[in-house]
Amino acid sequence: MRKNKMNPFVRAWIEAKNDLNIKVIHPFVFETKDGLKIESIGVFIPDFGSKNGTLLTCRFDSDEVMDLADETTFYQSGLNPHSYEPYDRTLYIDTLNDWGWFGSPEELPEWFSGALGKHGGA
Repeated sequence: MRKNKMNPFVRAWIEAKNDLNIKVIHPFVFETKDGLKIESIGVFIPDFGSKNGTLLTCRFDSDEVMDLADETTFYQSGLNPHSYEPYDRTLYIDTLNDWGWFGSPEELPEWFSGALGKHGGA
């Protein structure tokens, strides 16, 4: 695996991780439905968006990585970097509430007001 520098997208999500007390994994190696392993320089958020988590590729990933990300079972969202870089607490909370919580009930963040086990808000 190659050494990975944090890009602005990742820096914003790491700030969200620290501020909102959520899990954010970077870098992330995902596996396609065909078993191909690919590294994204975006982030993986395991507790939101779907029971399999959310994979967020970023503008720094190659077209191949973005295309292969479509061949997974993760929830994905195309986030506009102009809105999500730098970190904006209110916007990130709104986004995560919309994606829904799929993690352990014991780890539910106190700020969360979206739906449990369902995408699409409360």
